[in-house]
Amino acid sequence: MATTNILQYLETTGKSVTTGADVQLGTAPLNRLQVETFLTETAIVRGQVVAVDVSKIATDASGGFSAVTVIAADYNSATVQKIVVGVAQQSVTGTATSPQPVNVVVRGPALVVPVVSAVAVGDPLILDQAGATGSAMSQIAYNAASALLVSEPFAFAMTSTAGAGTVTAYVLGKGI
Repeated sequence: MATTNILQYLETTGKSVTTGADVQLGTAPLNRLQVETFLTETAIVRGQVVAVDVSKIATDASGGFSAVTVIAADYNSATVQKIVVGVAQQSVTGTATSPQPVNVVVRGPALVVPVVSAVAVGDPLILDQAGATGSAMSQIAYNAASALLVSEPFAFAMTSTAGAGTVTAYVLGKGI
């Protein structure tokens, strides 16, 4: 799960190692998308916001902690499911006896993120405060309606929707 991005190639052309000719690389080397693989013991749907499953945090061999299991994020859950790590890149169903790997966008563009109300391009996204599992909402709309400043956003909307639906979001990658 540990990923390091120490070096980034920022050129769009390169040299062929066999012929020495110029080669077009496209935008792939410039892509800021970062995906990590976690395990899940539940059903997770593509696009859902996922959080660390704190009930599965375990002590590792070095005496530290490992947080490798995720669950659909839920702001109002009885157990803490608010530590957002990103957005699920595919649908997966795992069980306690057979945890399954799930790819999670931890930084960069994520598609089909479910939102519970209208979202404008550029809106910061937070977990749905009413508790729709794995869903997001506009922090701006919530703060305006409740006169509260609520949680830090995990992403920014790259597309908009006039009501409940899905948006493409840029996940911020906070500390992952």
